Order: sequence, then C-alpha cells, then structure tokens
Amino acid sequence: DEGWSVSPGCRRRLPCDLRSFDPGPAFNREVLAQSRPRQWAKNNVDAPNRYFQNGLEWWLHRALPPATTNATEIDGARRVFVAVYFSYMFIFAPHKVEPSLSSLRSLLGHRWTSSPTTFAVAHGHPGACVQGTRASTRLLVDDCSSCAKSPAWIAVPYVVARPAWLVSAQPPPTANRSILLFFRGHLPKGYIEEASVRRRLLQSLQGLPGVVVEAATSKPGASYEPHAAYLTKMVTATFCLSPRGDTSSSKRTYESIAAGCIPVIIADDLRLPFARRLQWDSFSVRISEQEALRDPPAVVRRLRALSPTRVAQMQQALARARPNFLWHQDPSRRSAVDAILQEMCDGPGG
Repeated sequence: DEGWSVSPGCRRRLPCDLRSFDPGPAFNREVLAQSRPRQWAKNNVDAPNRYFQNGLEWWLHRALPPATTNATEIDGARRVFVAVYFSYMFIFAPHKVEPSLSSLRSLLGHRWTSSPTTFAVAHGHPGACVQGTRASTRLLVDDCSSCAKSPAWIAVPYVVARPAWLVSAQPPPTANRSILLFFRGHLPKGYIEEASVRRRLLQSLQGLPGVVVEAATSKPGASYEPHAAYLTKMVTATFCLSPRGDTSSSKRTYESIAAGCIPVIIADDLRLPFARRLQWDSFSVRISEQEALRDPPAVVRRLRALSPTRVAQMQQALARARPNFLWHQDPSRRSAVDAILQEMCDGPGG
C-alpha cells in the first residue's frame, strides 16, 4: 500500500490550519490496492499509484497530518482536505463514487452543507467531478467537462513525479539546446476540440527549421513513443508547445517546466496554477487560439524574435518557478504539494 505510515518529519509544513477528513479506506487506500492498471495504448498506461498524472489526492493525503474519522475534530479548521480519491475512482473504480458521497453526507452531517467551501476535494481529472461536490472547494486541473462552471475552485497542476532526474533539485541544463520548438502529442477528438487548434498547428509547423512536431494518435490500439524518449527531446528544446487538446489543460505544460523548456501555451480558457504568486509571463509564452489559428507559422516567428538575453531571463525565471511544479517526497525542498497547501489556505479564486 505504498507505505502509508509517514513520519512527522516527512510531512509538509502547513501554512495555516489545514486538516484532513477520512470517510474510510474503501474510498482511498483500497481504491489503489484493489485496482489494476489501464492500458490505453502501447506505452500509454494509467496505474493506480502515486505516479498517476491525475492523482493529487495521494500526495495531499500523505502531506497533511493524519486524517480524522471524527467530524468534531475538524471544527475550526481553515480548510479540510477530503480524503476521497475521486480522480482514481473515475478511471479505476467508478462504482465507489456514490457510496463515497453517501459516506460523506452521513459522517459529516450538517458540516458538509452548512460550510461547503471549507472542504477541499481533489478532482485531478477533468471528467472526475460529481454533483455531490459542486458546493465544495474543488482542486482542478481544468474547469471544463464535468468540472465546468465550478463555483469555488483552485487551479492545480498535473502530477509530474518521475523519472527521478526530471523532478530533482537541479534543473536540466539550458545551454546548447538544439531544438527551438518541440511538441509531441495525440490529435484530439474532433467532436471535443471543434476549433482543431492542435491539428492546425501540427499540419502547419511540421518541417519548419528548428521545429520538431510529432503527432501521435488517440485511436484504440495505437502505439506511443516511450516516455523516456519523449522527455529526452523535451530537454533538448528551448520552447515546448502546449496547445489545447481534448481540454484546455495538458500535463506537458508541467513536464516542460520540469525539463527547463519554456512552455508555449495556446489554451484561452486555461486558468494557470499559483497565479497569485507566480508571474507566468516571466517564464512562459501565451498565445491566443485565434492568433495561432490565423497564422500558425507566426508562433515560430514570435519565438525567434525573442532576443538571447530575453530567452535567458525566461529560463532563469523558469528555474525559480520550477520547484512549485515538482512532485516528490523530499521535505527539505519545495514541491507542488507545498504550493497547493498555500492555495488551500488562500482559498478559491486567483
């Protein structure tokens, strides 16, 4: 069960009075223990463990003081993390969703309805939201799909927790990067991404000097490039393209930050995490979908127009922001979990 006993010295320092409520192992630990990996394509597998890209619940559950099963012990807290693994259940155990909500209503009673935003619920997959958590403070990678129009929510990054070198304290070197702009990813489903931003970019940018653009496919039975090979290319690029796909959010935005590759974000509706504390425009490039669709090669021209001094400044700013997006268990250095805990103290919005 991945070592659920965590010594106090390995827990994160809390920026305010944060507590955790546990409705029972059936809705967290046992979800992981009883589930099996889901293979979507060759080299594209979701596993029910801490490396699951949507699984921020595992990390928050362990970072906070031991969760209580006694509702009276959460009274007075600034925010209470609800240790229900909705992101994992969406993929691995959907049959547990309704029982988990029934358990919360039963155990928390009036607290669940009288002060709903006190409770922070993680929905690390855009499809994982359920009506029963709508009034709570949701932790979301994207305000879309089943999570659309959430009244109170906090933007969080996807989980980027491996390989070890990618999330180490020392960022990958930025000197001598041979690729100007890199992208690899699947073509989104047309009935979801009607504007076809990604498809248009891939068609128009392929073959341009300094640009490496590789399209995978989302069709069943497809074969994906091994993730290690994908990351190797990312660390040899100065900029990494992160256009919207099936949703506005993308794990590659956060992988590129970990890899020291300046993200080029093309997703109008995406609310970026930690925007109250981080100046995203200092370490990323954001281009509107309309601009990218109107003249895709202009994206590359805009990057080439940046002076070497400006690029170096952005790389330095990226290195400073990078710890906020790394998922690791070293309590001596900052992590994405620390940044999320601060956001939970600050509350929704921002």
